[in-house]
Amino acid sequence: MTTTLKKALALAMCLTMLVLAVPGFASGEATGPQANAAREMVNIRFSQYANSVDDQEGMANDPIKKAIEQAVNITLEYDTGIEGYDDRLSTELAVGMAPDLFPTWGEATKIRQFAEEEAVYDIAAIINAEPERYPILYKIINTDEYKMYNKMYTGDENKAYAIYSFSARAYPSFAGVPAYNTAILEEVNEGKVPATVDEFVAFTQKAVEAGYSGWWPYNAKLTNWAEIDGTIAKPLGTSLRTPATYDWMWTGFVPDDESKIGTDEEHWTLMTVSDESKEVMKILAEMYANDGIHNGVGTLVDEDDGYAAFNNKTLASYGYSYGYYTQFKKLYDSWMKAHPDDGSLADLTLGTALTDNDGNWMRVYDVPSYVGAHYFIPTSCAYPDRVLDLVEFLASEEGQNLLFRGIEGLTYTMDGDTVVYNLDEFVNINKSYGYPNPDRCRYMWFSYLFCASEMKLDLVNNDWWDAVTTPYDNTLDWAEGEARECYQYAIDTVKAFVDNVYVQLPSYYGLAALDAEWGKVQTTLFEITNRYLSQMLGGQLDVETGWEQYRAEFEAAGGPALEEAVNEAIREARENFG
Repeated sequence: MTTTLKKALALAMCLTMLVLAVPGFASGEATGPQANAAREMVNIRFSQYANSVDDQEGMANDPIKKAIEQAVNITLEYDTGIEGYDDRLSTELAVGMAPDLFPTWGEATKIRQFAEEEAVYDIAAIINAEPERYPILYKIINTDEYKMYNKMYTGDENKAYAIYSFSARAYPSFAGVPAYNTAILEEVNEGKVPATVDEFVAFTQKAVEAGYSGWWPYNAKLTNWAEIDGTIAKPLGTSLRTPATYDWMWTGFVPDDESKIGTDEEHWTLMTVSDESKEVMKILAEMYANDGIHNGVGTLVDEDDGYAAFNNKTLASYGYSYGYYTQFKKLYDSWMKAHPDDGSLADLTLGTALTDNDGNWMRVYDVPSYVGAHYFIPTSCAYPDRVLDLVEFLASEEGQNLLFRGIEGLTYTMDGDTVVYNLDEFVNINKSYGYPNPDRCRYMWFSYLFCASEMKLDLVNNDWWDAVTTPYDNTLDWAEGEARECYQYAIDTVKAFVDNVYVQLPSYYGLAALDAEWGKVQTTLFEITNRYLSQMLGGQLDVETGWEQYRAEFEAAGGPALEEAVNEAIREARENFG
């Protein structure tokens, strides 16, 4: 018997056992909460942002997908949102063609909008009508914490228009930490890692003079300024960014007095068009003009494009969220793939966040818990109860095991109580969807459902809030050899300065929300900022003469009013939830 045939037979047996293990399947009778065999078979179209569906054959043969389908008695149609996801989703909602289950980012304003437009179901009404059918979901949505978020989002604690996805950070995550080509760092800077903004800018210029390009800060299509902002603007006490609907509402803001945070005297100023930000833009424009910033920034849109430039040894430094240690491993992996014979971890140097000349660090303001994505069922869906059957199953122990372990005998085996993963099989499955990454959730689809940090949950035996907000990172549990060495190096490097950078805000900041009307203002301001920053960076618009035009358009579109609204939202959250 061939190895392939053995694997196929083992898989078939595993799937059969999985189905028989679910109540209601063996007899075909609806005898339990998961008794879906007796229910209508339906097709559920599920959308997950940024997934690829190019490999249709791979998807058709996905064993985990098949197992989910058999367990719930449905067919699953996976959908993607790589390009223009928000615009496409808005159109599909308007014409009644939205996926049967879909996530969004920037939930506060969107949930209110969806509820007001009756575009999505109040899932609480469906779940509470049949608690025996949805025991896990019933427990989840009736917790005090869940109802608190209901009230924050829509004003009614008993109406839940989404399946909330929250988490707590095992490690801080932030942009603004460059990584360096070690050889170039030694050649032009005597191996010294830049500590200040001025030192970093000088380093990029020295690299240019030596024949290299200085720095590639990730900036997809000139719409993501986080890396540039964290590296250059934040250490200088300002921010170039404007708050988008998918981001924290205080993005682009700086506290007037950090010591007043958490008190009645706290106040935040929107710095996007400030004089301080204008000076930062002058620095950036000069860097770009001299190739201190790689001239492909924003036009080569994928992080892999930046890796390619770095790997050909013509780029001195690269920035893409290396404040989060797993991100550095991606750079390392790409380097080793490009240099399989002579590459090593020593070829790369992870730097630090930068300071100003007085030693003041960049600051990252964050909350201990955060939103990853919330999931909705549109009112155009004819069978929301069956979609909730799917969600209920995925919340169960069987469902969580499928998402995080896969299928025993194929993607993992048990050594006593220890799970031994076959990561090659997981990578083989996930590459159909463009996410062959074993960092956290093993199966890409549904990875953010329930938990933003993509970790396995015991929602049966634990309170919902405790389950999703207990920080856990499993990376070093499975990492071995060079992978473990790389992660440990990045962790140790970031730990050396993270306390100087990361500021944990009071929890009520995560409950601050703007009314739905502000979503359009944020979107307009976001477009204005991207347009002007792109033109000024590229030299099409002189910073000195163009800034006042930029400021006038930004303020006319609602910048000052947004500042007032954000501070009022923070005040209300402090009073209601602080």
